[in-house]
Amino acid sequence: SASTSGNDIPPHIQNNTQLHHIISTTLPKDYDFEILKTIWRIENSNAQHVALQFPEGLTMYASTIGDILVKFAYRFQPVPSLQPSSNQQENKEPPSTRPKAIQSLSILGDVTYGACCIDDLSARALGCDLLVHYGHSCLVPLTCTVIPCLYVFVEISVDVQHMVDCVHMTFLQEEKDRRQNKSQEGSDDGPARIIEACVMGTVQFRSAVIEAAQRLNSDADSSTSSSEGDEIKFQAIVPQAKPLSPGETLGCTAPSGLAQLDFQDALLSPRERRERKKQAAAAAAATGAVDTIPAGSADSIPRERVMLFLADGRFHLEAAMISNPTLRALRYDPYSKTLTEERYETVKMKRLRREAIMAVRKSLGISDPLKRGGGSVASSVQDGDDIANSVLQPQQQRSSSSRPPSSANRKTMGIILGTLGRQGNPAILSRLRSLLHSRGIQTIIVLLSEIFPKKLEMLSKPTSSGGSGVCAWVQVACPRLSIDWGHYFCVPVLSPFELYVAFGEVENAALWVAEEEKTGETVDDLTDQYPMDFYTKSGGPWTNYYDSNTKRKVLSYGV
Repeated sequence: SASTSGNDIPPHIQNNTQLHHIISTTLPKDYDFEILKTIWRIENSNAQHVALQFPEGLTMYASTIGDILVKFAYRFQPVPSLQPSSNQQENKEPPSTRPKAIQSLSILGDVTYGACCIDDLSARALGCDLLVHYGHSCLVPLTCTVIPCLYVFVEISVDVQHMVDCVHMTFLQEEKDRRQNKSQEGSDDGPARIIEACVMGTVQFRSAVIEAAQRLNSDADSSTSSSEGDEIKFQAIVPQAKPLSPGETLGCTAPSGLAQLDFQDALLSPRERRERKKQAAAAAAATGAVDTIPAGSADSIPRERVMLFLADGRFHLEAAMISNPTLRALRYDPYSKTLTEERYETVKMKRLRREAIMAVRKSLGISDPLKRGGGSVASSVQDGDDIANSVLQPQQQRSSSSRPPSSANRKTMGIILGTLGRQGNPAILSRLRSLLHSRGIQTIIVLLSEIFPKKLEMLSKPTSSGGSGVCAWVQVACPRLSIDWGHYFCVPVLSPFELYVAFGEVENAALWVAEEEKTGETVDDLTDQYPMDFYTKSGGPWTNYYDSNTKRKVLSYGV
């Protein structure tokens, strides 16, 4: 998914002046659609039916890009590696006898919210042999797609210097106000403040994020001053939630623990960090002391740690604010060129999700106390990975010894597998289904492309035959559906993480406090963050990159 260097693209594409002219006159110059790399991929893979998938904000360019690809992509024909003579023109059009590569081109029309919506399944159903997905990073591994796919990030060039200037002016004004207040109180102004900035953004601005951090760090050894003499210093890092790119944040995944981070250590390069550890170990060995590395921020200089976010909306930033609730958040909009301070009602969100989890526990009759720690159920690969055969098989076909005895009073909980592209991970569905069955809870599995309150209300009602209906749902699509909209449904709709919390399988102090169930009082500690780790490698069994979940296959957990 990374950009291909110009040296890898053959001359008939790289030096095609007509192609460059059309790109420069029909597409915005600040958007990198990687047309040359896409044409070369089409030619090199001999793709004849190509599908293009765009997020809503880029669909206006779909027809133009499609026309360019059809016009300039030719059937790949390897040629001998010969050095052209000096009088040869390398920008010739391909010979007219050379057939066009693309025989048919499809533009997918379903809504695309993120990279999890990559729709290789629909593309294959249309008979496509290559899918080009625009505007998002590579969340679903290419080894898991049913046809070859190409991710085009569509990096956008922005005025980074204006962003940095806005940050400087904002904190200089705050420093001026602070010093005036100190002066009125008759106290010492103190030394210049240091602003520790964690710079993040969406994948379209990943280059701008790194550049902004570098420019802010240029002030690390020199103070930024106003005309009144107020001074302030900046230090900046670009945090990473692997396997995402440095600084990249999704609506469901963001770097966490930034408030507790050793900032001075994070400023070092990997080589400098290794040298620092060696020096600390050598010093400890010489003195016989414990091998520790002192925190670099342990000084008398006042410091403020903030998040600087580059994006044109709040959705991705909210994930970072949920993961780091104690940090101040500033968002720079590259289109309106404004810097705004953003806030998120973390306490209210936690209360709503806590109430939903408690409602599920009450409805299912879970009375055992929440356990500390907990883990996942051991897995073994089931024969075959067909959802219809493995997940939706009738319950009577499963061994009666692998589940509790049936009862007329057994509750039913619904599991929703999102079918909008690859939103739903069948492996996570298998884990949730097995967890529910192990507790004697019946399940019904529903496949939905989008989850609407009215639709779930119809599915949750008691049946005409006397069935009790579905008492609660857990959705394997997007955690933000539960966080943002869960309280609008007629019955609780949990995320996979929240279901694990409800059954005491995982400890989370952000949602639970020891005294709450006894006293009824709500005590929220913002130092414990609600995890936004749906696509991180460090997440639990409810995440996409945990253990066998990466294979996105249906597994059997013995229940």
